[in-house]
Amino acid sequence: MAPRLDSAPARARLGPLLNTLIVAAGYLASRVLGLIRDVIISAQFGTLPAYGAYRATFNVLDLIYVVVAGGALGSAFIPVFSGMLEEQRGDAAWRLASGLLNLALIGLVAACLLIGLLAEPIVAYSIGSGFDAPQRALTVQLLRLMLVQPLLLGIGGLAKATLESFDRFSLPAIGANLYNLGIIGGALVLAPWLGIYGLVCGVIAGAALFLLVQLPGLRRVGARYSPGLGLRTPELRRVGRLLAPRLFGQAAWQINLIAVGSFASLFGAAAVAANGYALTLMLLPHGLIALSLGTVIFPQLARLHAAGDTAAFRDTAVGALRSVLFLALPAAAMLAVLAAPAVRVLFERGRFGADATALTAQALMFYALGLAAFAAAEIIVRSFYAMHDTRTPVVVGSAMVLLNIALGAGFTRVGAGLPGLALAFSIANTAEAATLLLLLERRLGRLGGAFWRALGAMLLATLAAAAALWLARDLSARWLPAILPNPGYRPLADFVPLALWLALAGMLGGLVYGGCAWLLGLGEVRALRGRLAAVLRRGRGA
Repeated sequence: MAPRLDSAPARARLGPLLNTLIVAAGYLASRVLGLIRDVIISAQFGTLPAYGAYRATFNVLDLIYVVVAGGALGSAFIPVFSGMLEEQRGDAAWRLASGLLNLALIGLVAACLLIGLLAEPIVAYSIGSGFDAPQRALTVQLLRLMLVQPLLLGIGGLAKATLESFDRFSLPAIGANLYNLGIIGGALVLAPWLGIYGLVCGVIAGAALFLLVQLPGLRRVGARYSPGLGLRTPELRRVGRLLAPRLFGQAAWQINLIAVGSFASLFGAAAVAANGYALTLMLLPHGLIALSLGTVIFPQLARLHAAGDTAAFRDTAVGALRSVLFLALPAAAMLAVLAAPAVRVLFERGRFGADATALTAQALMFYALGLAAFAAAEIIVRSFYAMHDTRTPVVVGSAMVLLNIALGAGFTRVGAGLPGLALAFSIANTAEAATLLLLLERRLGRLGGAFWRALGAMLLATLAAAAALWLARDLSARWLPAILPNPGYRPLADFVPLALWLALAGMLGGLVYGGCAWLLGLGEVRALRGRLAAVLRRGRGA
C-alpha cells in the first residue's frame, strides 16, 4: 500500500527555500533559548556544587542518546526510508521505521537500566571522580532520575527523522525549542521550591514535549506502527552500514566530553559548572556559523560528487571553508579578548559571583582559541561525507580525542587547571582541522595559492582586531572597572554601561577586522559589500 499522496516527499507542500528558513529559524531560536536558559540557571545556581553535579550527568545522558538513537541514526535512516517511499513501497517503509523504533526502544531501556545499576561506579570513576562524597551521592541520584530523558529524546529523534523525510520541518523545530522551554520553566517555576530537582523536572518535561508535539505530524503523514524488528531485511542492514562510522564518530566526541568533565571534576564542582558555561558560549558562534552553512552546503557537495565534477566540488568546498573561517576567526578573537565582560553581562547576577565569572572567562578564553579550527572541521568533515567517505573523519577524529585526553591529563598534572583543559581542547581541534585539510587536499588536488593567501590575510586581520580590542579593554577599564573580572560588580548599576561598552567593542573589532580584510584584498569583503548593496537597492525599489 502506497503512502498518502499528500505525504510523499516529492510532493511536499513546503518549497526548499521555506524549509531552509524554517530550519534556520528553529536552530537560531534553539540557540537563543539555550542561552536564555543558561542565564536564568546561572542566576539561581551559579557554580554551586548542586549545579556542578547536575551538569556532570549530561555527558552520560548524551552518550546514551547518541549511541542508541541520536542524530547519526536519523541521518542513516532518512535516505533509506525516503528512497522506499519514492519507490511506492509504503508498507515496507513503515515496517522499517517500526523495526528501528523497536530496536531503539530495546537499546535505550537496556542502556538506561545498566547505567542506573552502575551509576555509583560511573560517577566515582569518571564524571564525578573529583567530587567529595555528598556531591557524588547527589550526582548519582540526579543521573538516575534523569535516565528517562534519553529515552524520550531517542523516540522523539526518530519521529523527527521520519517527519523530515516528508519535508515536514516545523514540528521538529518547535519540539527542539519546547525542550529548552521545559528546562526554563523548571528553573523559573520549580527550582525556587525544589532546588536542583526543579531543573530535573524541567528536563523531563521538556523531553516529553519534544516527543509529544511531533505525534500529530506523524499521524498526518500516515505513520503506521507494527511490532517486530525486521532484522533480516536488507533495508535495515543498509541503515546499519550507513550508521556505524557516524555513530562511532559521535560516540568518540561524547567520550571526549566525558573525559574533559572528569578532569574538570578534579578541580571541584564549580569547575564543572564553569566549564559547561564556557563551552555553551563557544558553541554558540560555532553553531550559527559552521553548522548552519554546513547543513546548507552538504546537499550541493553530494550532488557535485555524484555528477563527478571534482573541480566544482573543490571550488564549492573551498568557498564554504573560506566563508566559515572569515566569520569564525574574528568571532574567536572577540570571545578570547572580551571573555570576562561577556560572561559578566550574561551571567553575573544572583548566585553567579565574581569568582564564577573569572573561572568561566578563563576557560572561555582558551576554548575560543580553537573555535575557528572547530568550525572549519565541520565543513571539511561534511566534504568527506559528501564523497561517501565516513572512515577518514572518524579515524582522524578518534585520534584527536586521544590527543585531547592525553593533553588534558598532562595539563592537569602540571596544575594548569580548567584553562589547561580548554587549551588541550583547542590544540586537539586545531590538529584535527589541519590533518583533515591536508587529507582533503590530497584527495581533491591542490586547494590553490589563493586559499592559503586568503587564510594568511584573515589571520593578520584577526590579530589586528584582537590587538585593538585588547587595547580598548585595558584603556576602558580605567573608567569602567567592571570590564575586568574583579569583585565589586553591581548588576543593577553596571549592567547597562558594561553591555553598551561590550556592543561598542564588538563593533570596533568588526570594523578593524573588516577594514584590514578590505586592505588585504579579501574577496569575502567585496562579496559582502555587493550583497548589502543589492539589499539596499531592493529596499529602495520597494
